[in-house]
Amino acid sequence: MQANFPAAGWPDLSPPPAFVSLLAEVFPGVQCQVSLLPLAKDGSSPILPADFLRPDELSLWQSFASDKRKREWLGGRLCAYDCARRLTAWPEMPFQARDWWLAADENGRPFWQGNVPRALRGTDISLSHGGGYALAIIAANRVGADVEVCQAKVERVAARFCHAEEEDTLARLLPEKDRLARLTLLWSAKESLRKAAPGLPGFLAMRLADGNRADHGWRLTFAWEKRASVAATLYDGHAFAFCLLEK
Repeated sequence: MQANFPAAGWPDLSPPPAFVSLLAEVFPGVQCQVSLLPLAKDGSSPILPADFLRPDELSLWQSFASDKRKREWLGGRLCAYDCARRLTAWPEMPFQARDWWLAADENGRPFWQGNVPRALRGTDISLSHGGGYALAIIAANRVGADVEVCQAKVERVAARFCHAEEEDTLARLLPEKDRLARLTLLWSAKESLRKAAPGLPGFLAMRLADGNRADHGWRLTFAWEKRASVAATLYDGHAFAFCLLEK
């Protein structure tokens, strides 16, 4: 995994070292880039939107009526472009002048469009925002990333995404955590897998088969049509999860 290195005028969106260690343990040898942004409650950004968004992107952002929508969309884009900026070693020309951008398919899955730099061709990207954070990951693998804030509603809707035997597995893997933390971790892990997997599998179609504790988190193994691992952790009242699949 590559680390972020701040550049003059650009915020440092490096993830916590614990995230880096967890990803390296669960997905050894896989190169990926992760950016993490704490979302300011007042909607402020560590860099002016006009300093990194193309004019058409800036217009779209300004068209959103909801402050929450503006904050989350902007945070996700900043994380995505932070990852891309490091991978492309973008020159000291205005970032907003680039002739490539982030688009989304009919399912909302992001992809690069335009005159895409060579370093980004063939890469996959996933964005997420939830609670107090925005997040992005780029890799050559199919990727999925998710962040969820731990809140009581997760327990109320648990039957929509969690089987009874999965709760038993979670209790065995995370005995020191309460039910809310365990369910939020499972929800986030399934969201990340759903984003990475082709065909958007349903939450109950993906079953937690096993797992084990890793440094700074857990490796969770899921079965549906295939089997896949997810790196998941709890941090600052949120669950974070990452899934990388072979293309």
